[in-house]
Amino acid sequence: MKLSNKYIGIFLLSGAMTMSSCSDSWLQEDSLTESSSATFWQTADDAMMGLVACYDGLQTEQLYNGGPWNMGPINFDCMSDNGGHFNWSGWMEGYDIANGTHNASSWAVGSFWSDNYEVIKRCNLLIANIDRVNMSDAMRAQYKAEALTLRALMYINLTMTYNDVPYITEPLTLDKAEMGSTKRADIVASEMELLKGCVNDLPVKADLGRVTRGACYAVLGRMALYNEKWDEAIAAYKAILELGYSLEGDYARLFTQAGQTSPEIVFSVRFEGPGLSEGACFNAHWNTPLEAMNGTLNLADEYYNLDGSKPADKNYGVMNDGKLDLWQPNADHWTGRDPRLYATLFVPGMTWNGKGGSTAWYGGAAASMSTVYVMKYFDPSDTGNSWDNGQDFYVVRYAEVLLSLAEALVEKGGYTESEVLGLVDMVRTRAGMPRVEDVEGSGLSQSSLMDIIRHERRVELAFEGLRLFDLYRWRILDKAVQAIENERTTYGLAYEKRIFNGERDYVWPIPLGELDSNKKLEQNALWK
Repeated sequence: MKLSNKYIGIFLLSGAMTMSSCSDSWLQEDSLTESSSATFWQTADDAMMGLVACYDGLQTEQLYNGGPWNMGPINFDCMSDNGGHFNWSGWMEGYDIANGTHNASSWAVGSFWSDNYEVIKRCNLLIANIDRVNMSDAMRAQYKAEALTLRALMYINLTMTYNDVPYITEPLTLDKAEMGSTKRADIVASEMELLKGCVNDLPVKADLGRVTRGACYAVLGRMALYNEKWDEAIAAYKAILELGYSLEGDYARLFTQAGQTSPEIVFSVRFEGPGLSEGACFNAHWNTPLEAMNGTLNLADEYYNLDGSKPADKNYGVMNDGKLDLWQPNADHWTGRDPRLYATLFVPGMTWNGKGGSTAWYGGAAASMSTVYVMKYFDPSDTGNSWDNGQDFYVVRYAEVLLSLAEALVEKGGYTESEVLGLVDMVRTRAGMPRVEDVEGSGLSQSSLMDIIRHERRVELAFEGLRLFDLYRWRILDKAVQAIENERTTYGLAYEKRIFNGERDYVWPIPLGELDSNKKLEQNALWK
């Protein structure tokens, strides 16, 4: 769906919505709707403007766009063991969350809350008012289902970070300007039931960037998986298997503009550019690998050898006085690996527009503090428009569906090993890697299968904004932090120190500005 600024501008000027994402609080009076135009929600065009505004909210720099210094979906992985802001340390959005030094006033803590609630607000306005519009019942139901799906996606983001949050399902009014938090379990249960009730109102196919039946099932499945509702996750993901999706044959091509019509894409945030005020900048660069985002050695070595074996050594380059010499890396260490490595990370030995090798190990960029940069979504051929380009961001891919279904089956128990391995093998063999049975064998224990699925999920979905939530739900953030600390100290790398503060780090604090403006809202217990 093209998100036309013309339509959004008319919608906002109508009085049906006012922007609040840049304000200190989504509960300020300028975000209320008592004074909304009584004449706006009349025609199908009005409804389309309202729907476009819902989608437009996804394009913010804290949700599914971003940029070198904003959080965004790629930078979200820099708060995990997949990456970091090692070259541009000390100020990038989310750096303090990565380091365990964040608080209720942190930039990312406030902006992520605000931008998720902005989308929720827009969706609620459409849901509450579309019954007034003169349009077909089928189209009205579809628009509602699209808004409900987008709202549920935002509540996944919020409950995975802040846990219990205000559960807003209708436009705010002056007498409801303050409210407390609702238990995460109650929000999840309610949103899942709404998704089940609306999924059949959606088409199987639609314009790029619009919610389809598959996208709704995928959001339902993700919410169920993240909350250990295995049966419901399995049902949702199995429904997607019947809708005609398939894996793209070329993994690297998938993350280019040529790949965004692939049958693998279940739901994407649509961008168009350059020069249309609709462009993406989450993959912006200066004609070199972007120095703002580093991959970790820990992630890079998870891309196994082509025969499926693990790398035999940790020889990343010359060590001088207990420190890895960034200008003498060992390019041979990275040869013959899982092809997804080179589509995801820029490692020594690769080239950027012909620049690479011993005279330019980093493709013309400064030396990476980890010797690794991020490659996924970055397009070396786009040397002039990367700050305003037409690359869509993929919120859900079919590969995630397959791996999530495999995980839910194993977690539930009572699975058939052949079914589970078949799902994982589809993802592996597409990438040019051997089947599980040919490397790890068969007759595997439940814990061994989970290790395989978690590994596959990490290398397949790296820098797609999902790793941090996986660390949270698997309760392994402590191990992830320790792994990067070991990397920093073992090789004398100039990373900022990362700290794990116990259970507190599995939940974000409620932003201070929200507590100040909403007296019914209480700080998360672990942050008091």
